[in-house]
Order: sequence, then C-alpha cells, then structure tokens
Amino acid sequence: MSWTAWGVPVMVIGVLALAIAALLAYLSWSSLKLVSIPLKGRHVVITGGSSGIGLEVAKLAAAEGARISLVARDLSKLADAKSIVTEYCRQNLQGEEKINTYSADVKSFESTRLAIAAAVGHSGPIEVLLLSHGVSRVLTFDDSTIEDFDHILDTNLKGNIHTIKAALPHIKSSKAVPAAISIFSSQAGLVGVYGYAAYSASKFALRGLAECLQQELVDRNIRLSLVYPPDTMTPGYMEDQKTMPEITRILSQATTPMDPVSVARSALTGLKAGHFHIDCNFEGAALSLVCAGMSPQPSFLRALTEILSMGILRVVALFVQKSWYDTILQAKQKECQPKKTQ
Repeated sequence: MSWTAWGVPVMVIGVLALAIAALLAYLSWSSLKLVSIPLKGRHVVITGGSSGIGLEVAKLAAAEGARISLVARDLSKLADAKSIVTEYCRQNLQGEEKINTYSADVKSFESTRLAIAAAVGHSGPIEVLLLSHGVSRVLTFDDSTIEDFDHILDTNLKGNIHTIKAALPHIKSSKAVPAAISIFSSQAGLVGVYGYAAYSASKFALRGLAECLQQELVDRNIRLSLVYPPDTMTPGYMEDQKTMPEITRILSQATTPMDPVSVARSALTGLKAGHFHIDCNFEGAALSLVCAGMSPQPSFLRALTEILSMGILRVVALFVQKSWYDTILQAKQKECQPKKTQ
C-alpha cells in the first residue's frame, strides 16, 4: 500500500497521540485535579431549598447523611420542605436526619448574612454550599421592564454574590477539605435563547464569577462547580408558561423538560466527583463541551472529549442556530401578515 493511502490514518493517530500526551502532561502538572467530595457528616447549605430542584437536592443529600441547612424566603414553604425531607429520610431508612431551616431574601446581603450566621451557629462551619435559588420571567427584551431586569439580576446574580460573600469565611474556617461551592446556572447560561434576555444575562454572568472564584480559592482546596439544568418541571417553570412568547414556545418544543429529581441527582453526582461543569442531559453535555473555552478542566477524559468533539459540535451548533433563526424569521413574517376577516 502506498504512502498516500497510509498517510491520513498515520497523521490522525499521530495527532491523537500527541493530544493525549499533552493532556497527560498538563494534568500531571495542573494544580486543579479531580477530587472526591463526600457529603456524609458534612454541613450542607442549600439556597432555594424549599421547592423545585433545591428541595430534591436536600432530600438526596440528607439521605447520604449530610447536615442540611435550607435557606429560602417563605417560612411556611420551609416548614413543609423540612417535613418532606424528614419523611424521605424515614422512608429510606437513613436514621435520624439533621435539617434546619432559615428564612432569608438573597437579594438582601444583610438578610442573607444573618441566615448564614444562624446556620453556622447551629450546625458549624459550612463544607458544601449549593446555590439553587433563581427566578425567571420569559419575555422579550422590549416587553421586559427595568424592574424585571432588576429582579432577575438581583436574585440570580447578586443573590449568589451575597450568599457566597456571607458564607465564604465560614467555608474557609472548615477543617474538612475539599470544600465545595456549587452554583446553579442554566443551559440558558451557555446559549442565548429568544425571550430569555434578562435570565440569560444573569446566568451567563455566573460562569465568570465561578471561574474567577476557582482561581482565587484553589489554594484553599475549595472547589467550584456550575450546574446547567435544562427546562425542569418546577413551580417556576410552570409560571414561565404564562408569559412565554410564542416564538420561545415553538423553539422549546424540540426539548422535553426534565424532572427535578433527575436534575438533582446529576448535580450531586457531578459535585461529589469534583467536576467544574455539571450537565444534566445530552443537550447540556454538548453545550458545555462546545462552550468549554478557557474554563478549568480537572478531568482528563473530559478534556480529551472537549478537544476531539469541539470541532464537530461547532458544525452542529451552526446548523442548530440556522434552524432557530429560520423559525424566528418565519414566525415574525407570519405575525406581520394581515389577519383574514370573516
């Protein structure tokens, strides 16, 4: 067989071998390596823990033996959440649960600081912080008011800043390492979608926050992670349906909402494995791979997958974007057509 016939496969194998060797060298020298983050016996603080994904995370973490502190605004919902988690642990024969609840509005730093201080006073230093709170309102930019933007940004972005600012001294004081901070972003924090201008802006910003914090806290062995839930059947998702623009509704028909239990399982599995990017379904995995960019990556297999898949996923992404823009333009043209009268 001629060199021409052998040349292409030899070059492909050579490039692949070089990529693997470079990755092995990088990971052997890297300061950020995969770690195991246990939950049993640890103080786990969960914001937004009275409903939805946060409540499911609380149930699973409590069943693994964590000491749970739930933080949310509504006292009655917090009381119900405590009962639900207690009953879940009883049914799963996990013994005595340790769960406390604290009312706070994450939009207020002082309210958040007091709740965190109370949780630490009762259950000790924080070893795992899960930030699952969040709000959305699906409206076009034109239809969104400044008050809509303020509410979403104050809750989703500043609410994370307030909570981390209040909790970080108590995380640093913990003797349990590695500690963890897990921020719930969204697939809309990886790609902008029609009708999600305010929400995507708040979620995109969380990635920059997490990447900066990981660099600042790597010496303390505090691990950051970003969770990317898709549409999830939560009370917030059901509320979004009331204001969702028709174009957004058409675009979202291509995906099926996940249940919060599955999202919570994915979030805790990724956190315990020390991953930075935590996706919850196939679409989320593809998005986080194609959007990896300059983000930290402690996993060799994940890094190799990013390198090998990024090119082809970019091609797929271009066709997906074309489909979205075609759908939007068709819907806009239909809106402009005069309505037939009887």
